[in-house]
Amino acid sequence: MAFSDLFRRPPGDGAILHLPDRRNGRRMAVVSLVLAAAGIRHMAVLPWLRARRLGDLERRALASSGCEIAHRLPRSARLLVTDRSGPVIRAEKTLRIRYDLASALARPLDRRELFLPILFHPDQINAETYRAADRLSARRNRPIRILFAGNCDPATYDTALIGRQYGLANRHELHRLAQSLPGDMAVFPQSRAELDAMIGEAERSGRKIDRLVWIDTRRFRIPAAQWFKLIASADIFLCTPGVRYPWCQNLNEAMACGTVALLEYPGLYNPALEPGVNALTLDAADLGASIASMLALGETEIARLSAAAAAYHREHLSLGRAIGAIGAFLADPDMPALDWYLAGKA
Repeated sequence: MAFSDLFRRPPGDGAILHLPDRRNGRRMAVVSLVLAAAGIRHMAVLPWLRARRLGDLERRALASSGCEIAHRLPRSARLLVTDRSGPVIRAEKTLRIRYDLASALARPLDRRELFLPILFHPDQINAETYRAADRLSARRNRPIRILFAGNCDPATYDTALIGRQYGLANRHELHRLAQSLPGDMAVFPQSRAELDAMIGEAERSGRKIDRLVWIDTRRFRIPAAQWFKLIASADIFLCTPGVRYPWCQNLNEAMACGTVALLEYPGLYNPALEPGVNALTLDAADLGASIASMLALGETEIARLSAAAAAYHREHLSLGRAIGAIGAFLADPDMPALDWYLAGKA
């Protein structure tokens, strides 16, 4: 049977998804949604107790992807998707989920490798949302110069792991540094009404909010339906690391909207992001100087960076990139395995 038949067979008859560790439940959700977007029907195989303890996000993702759940692996599969390094079952093709992202940096990748450490939030991994974000990337004359929006709870984000393992400032540290900036460089809206008033005034007057607008979503939440519109209202998004890894979905969401990523870790992508070409460099040791240089950028420069950021996202970080790589892998009879580098816990 041709591998194209994976796209037409009943759920679970061709593709087996085997990421059994609860620590990587979010990764399982992401992979399942990508497989569904690629038209690949699949079955997730999980231990009975693990299946009973699925989180809400996992349940939503598996339900929306049409994925069935089983408790025992079959003897063989046409396509096996797994993060296990040793033998699992016989498979004609294997999509290997790999968490050793450092091994895929600063070198050329070949056609058997996909470096896509993170995508949008799982609730937003669908073709419609990606198309909408891409349309927003054409927006010019945005009202906010620099934006951050996210949870700043120190109980979650003030950990030594990001600094110890990657040499980066964590989100709490960056939040604290931002709070020390003078009022003409940073503003911290305390309510949705205050934020809307700021943006509305900037749009009416044509005068950009030439400051860092830092939104702590503990103060007020941004509804998912309005998230991408907010990101696309900014020229630049300050990308803080995630809880365990530098790679954060905010960078993907921002670049998809043509909002330029300001970050400390451009070299942790493959191909590396290029400061001044498709991204901007953050120096946490001198945040004030970094913000001042961002505020000095002209509209022509911002437009050039925005277009390049959106193009990078389409080519390297998008749902279309994942679907294209998996489709090419399935269609190639001489490629038994594809390695997908995804941020997760080994």
